[in-house]
Amino acid sequence: MTFDKAYFDAGIDRRHTGCEKWDDRTVVAADGIPLWVADMDFPCAPAITEAIQKRGEHPCFGYQTEGREDEEALIGFWHRRHGVEIRPGQIVMLPCVITGLKTCVRAFTAPGDAVAMFTPVYGPFFEAVEANGRKIARVPLRAGTGGRYEMNLQGMEEALGAGARLIMLCSPHNPVSRLWKEDELNALCRLAKQYDVPIVCDEIHADFVYAPGAFVSILSVPEGRERAVMLCSASKTFNTAGLQQAAAVCCREEMRSALQREIRSAGVASGNIFARIATRAAYTRCDGWLDGLIAYLDQNRRAMTALTETYLPRARLTPVEATYLAWLDLRSYGKTCLEISEKCRMHGVALTAGTFFGPEGEGYMRVNFACPREMLEQGMARLGAAMEEA
Repeated sequence: MTFDKAYFDAGIDRRHTGCEKWDDRTVVAADGIPLWVADMDFPCAPAITEAIQKRGEHPCFGYQTEGREDEEALIGFWHRRHGVEIRPGQIVMLPCVITGLKTCVRAFTAPGDAVAMFTPVYGPFFEAVEANGRKIARVPLRAGTGGRYEMNLQGMEEALGAGARLIMLCSPHNPVSRLWKEDELNALCRLAKQYDVPIVCDEIHADFVYAPGAFVSILSVPEGRERAVMLCSASKTFNTAGLQQAAAVCCREEMRSALQREIRSAGVASGNIFARIATRAAYTRCDGWLDGLIAYLDQNRRAMTALTETYLPRARLTPVEATYLAWLDLRSYGKTCLEISEKCRMHGVALTAGTFFGPEGEGYMRVNFACPREMLEQGMARLGAAMEEA
């Protein structure tokens, strides 16, 4: 099969499948265009569907063993796609990355401790900290030239100096679409070493990087290998979030043991039969599909610039270096996120409010462009109409 523009332009009808993105009527009307939840409106790679169907033909779904093939598939994929060296025994299987965030908070900090993170950031980062009785140390990112965000290393050092006991990092960064460079990661890791704190790094968007950029894992930074837990999943890349399968990778045995103790004490289980089958297929048989997907998303990324200029001339689009999520600065329209969301609903388009990522996101909206081009164009036209309405 050829995974070209025509393949991804065709999309897939997800309505009436219990799909959060399409079927949640509190967010999007029946005839609305959802550009919010961060999953894609494309079918999974055929190899994934085939693997699940083949396993489903065997009419018994009892307890499963954790085999080496799960580790080997992940190890092979990360080495092949990103040059990351992972060894057997360094992987801890999880149901999802958010579970990894929460268990890392519990494993590496004590109640009342502060956890430092660059903001705005993916909303569950906050919940992972506060739900476990810890405090958030917000370190606002710096908006540089052209709206491109930069690490606020001075602010991070101030947070660590004030007693923060863990750094949580999103890499690439959701929602501001930044691809962190090796020198930035090195500088952050040096701070972590100086203040003797671990790092938990969410790398779920690692595969969505656009030329000439190249993804650098926290595990490719020497100090990162010594003090970081990297969280990853095939779910974002291959559109299998509903299957619930992820992993934590930690090279330092002491940290990995602490994380495993917390996972056992919480009764966290991973290894759903179909999730594991799908993940192995994704990591071993779907590179062609993924290459075609990235090429298509890159075209949509470029289209976002033209669509913003056409329909939202007063908006500013943050440069999209990674992810399939565009961060739109709509503050010049003089509306709050709540007001924008209400206008969008009236015009039949749904986005993610910037305030989901913290107070720094007021007046911003996040647009998911992982959809057929026609759908993206219609959604942006509706957003433009919503913003021009008094």
